[in-house]
Amino acid sequence: MTGLFLLLVAFAAQSQTADEILLKYENAVGGREKLEEIRYLEVYSTIKMGMMGQSIDIGVTLVREKGKLFRRQLGGIMGMGESFTMVTDTAGYVLIPVMRGFGGGGPGGPGGPGGGEQPTLLQMKDADVAAQQYELDCAGPFPELVNYAAKGHKAELIGTEKISKVPCYKIKMTLKSGQVVTYYIDTQTYLVKQMEATGEMAANLAGFGSLMKAYGSNLKKDTKATIQIKSYDDFKGIKYPVKLILSFGPVESEVENSSVKINEGLEEKWYHPVIKRG
Repeated sequence: MTGLFLLLVAFAAQSQTADEILLKYENAVGGREKLEEIRYLEVYSTIKMGMMGQSIDIGVTLVREKGKLFRRQLGGIMGMGESFTMVTDTAGYVLIPVMRGFGGGGPGGPGGPGGGEQPTLLQMKDADVAAQQYELDCAGPFPELVNYAAKGHKAELIGTEKISKVPCYKIKMTLKSGQVVTYYIDTQTYLVKQMEATGEMAANLAGFGSLMKAYGSNLKKDTKATIQIKSYDDFKGIKYPVKLILSFGPVESEVENSSVKINEGLEEKWYHPVIKRG
């Protein structure tokens, strides 16, 4: 029966196009009109990860204003201060945190940025700012899937695959910037079940890309990041993931989105690359 079921799913996939599947995704999440009306998005998350034999919780705040601002703020852990990545339509910044107790090993070695008692603000290169303009999109949890062609992205249906025993359509998305992300969309609910990327885009997907680049970390091209969505909740008529599993290289973490605010505006502080002292 399993083989027959997979055969039927594969046949159904062949009878649908990527456009049809993604339109059903839009409808399942809340509808294109409602998704494109999102101007402000603020999500507070907790990442539970294992590091050096310890279980560590990292608080993350993600904010977006459509076409104007993206910011991911990471709470400090294990002697490190807070850090952030911030991108606007014209510039980008990375805050290298204070690393007390880590021997001053910031970019450039001991005594370099991030290595002393003060955090260091670095401005991103123009090419990196351009590569992350997709982050300014606010159209729900996976905005690049919404009205994707109008944004200059490309979608290709490349088959079906089971994710945690759930049959999914496999969609390869090539962003306008040339970066590639693969999405697995549930054949029954049309919600995203999993997404994955490799290389530099893997680090971006995991949320550490700009910070790792600031430290001069070179990722292997086959380094992989996977985000599997375990459950969704409804926020103002928009379905948004609330429990996820993030795998980045050999590290697996649990992510819980505890607060999702839609079109409630953003605090002024998020718009300024201000270094917090102490």
